[in-house]
Amino acid sequence: MKNQTELWKKVVKNTIQVVLSVIIGYLIYYFIFMDIISLFISTSGIIYIPISIACLIGCIVGVMVIINLIINKTINKYLFIIISVAYFCVLLSALFLRSSVFERIFILNPLTGLIDTFSDSQMALQSILNMIVFIPIGYFVRKLKYYQTLIFSLILSVAIELIQVLLIRGFFDTFDIILYCIGISLGYLIFKKCKIVIK
Repeated sequence: MKNQTELWKKVVKNTIQVVLSVIIGYLIYYFIFMDIISLFISTSGIIYIPISIACLIGCIVGVMVIINLIINKTINKYLFIIISVAYFCVLLSALFLRSSVFERIFILNPLTGLIDTFSDSQMALQSILNMIVFIPIGYFVRKLKYYQTLIFSLILSVAIELIQVLLIRGFFDTFDIILYCIGISLGYLIFKKCKIVIK
């Protein structure tokens, strides 16, 4: 009876992991990679569909590995290096390889972004993803003191927004800066508590 209960718990846990991985992986693909792929490959071309499918599968598998890493708290050092490089490549692509905007716009009032988030479901998802995508950076600053992490996250966030507006790859948005800082702070708190062993 005990073995059967443990088996059911394991099945439920694995099912939740898979469902979460599919949902988050798809959202990352939809909001980040679809835009990036269309920059390099024509959407009407024959190669677009297999690359899009491969990218979607990669997003889902990547999220699954990260969720598994957080739960089991152990990872092979080579796999960790591969995941880290892939993460930073994805992050840089999402931030700086998106399609150009036509003018440099500065949105200095964070309430504008907050109102958009609550009034539009797509903007709400985009805001949540903006926060989630910065959580892994918390791992790399976990040895800092909390106030140092806040200063680092603020400097990094402002630098990202400034580079985006200078390259005309996005708007300078103070609400995004807040979301990035929250994401990094969440990651910092998560990885402070979850000690991940790299073997």
